[in-house]
Amino acid sequence: MKKQNTRFFSGGIKVLLSGMLVVLMLGSAAASATEVDPNYVPPPVYTSGDYSYYINEDKTSVTICGYEGDAEELVIPTELDGYPVTEIGYQAFSYVKVKSLTIPDRIREIQRRAFEYCVVSERFTLPEDVFIGGDAFSYASLPDLIVIPRGAQLDRCAFSYCKTGETLIVQPGAVIGERCFGYSKQLKTVFCESGSVLKADAFEYCRVLEQAILCSDVQMDEDAFSYCGSARFLVVAPLR
Repeated sequence: MKKQNTRFFSGGIKVLLSGMLVVLMLGSAAASATEVDPNYVPPPVYTSGDYSYYINEDKTSVTICGYEGDAEELVIPTELDGYPVTEIGYQAFSYVKVKSLTIPDRIREIQRRAFEYCVVSERFTLPEDVFIGGDAFSYASLPDLIVIPRGAQLDRCAFSYCKTGETLIVQPGAVIGERCFGYSKQLKTVFCESGSVLKADAFEYCRVLEQAILCSDVQMDEDAFSYCGSARFLVVAPLR
């Protein structure tokens, strides 16, 4: 009968116990980091036509949190049940398929993943000065021309992996966040107007990008167009 190597066995037990302790500590830390406030009460959800919404903390405006309609030309309402609509909530319009999408000027924020995987085949309109959260339009299929309006603030990855059209126009003062248009499938031309801002890796891995036309006062991180292959860059005087 073979003798067990007690020294090896003892050492193995110590390693195993140490590993278990690390796992338990990491699990405890993760649980603490994701712990939900036991006193948190989600706001009640109301229905108005094809839309679901909840009332914001200010008690005077609402956030759309769901849509059950089938309109081909979708215009986000400016109010529901007398309340102004100021935000579009998490995954509220994910997977929606429409010919045109119009988001009115009253909308101040589009939350994370609000339109992920959506399909807009013909027209797409965003409001000025809107904040667009991370992954808000990730994996979306959008029309040939995309305009990011004046003063819009795009968080990281807002349009990542998106089937954007061939042309993107970034209007004055708009901020394109980190990895915002990363891995776009069809983007060929980017035109950034005066005063726009491009963060790190804003257009990383846009493999088919052919040209980027930038006004000379555009603020741009040096790696904003990382891994864009053979894209050509043209700097022009600010538009008046």
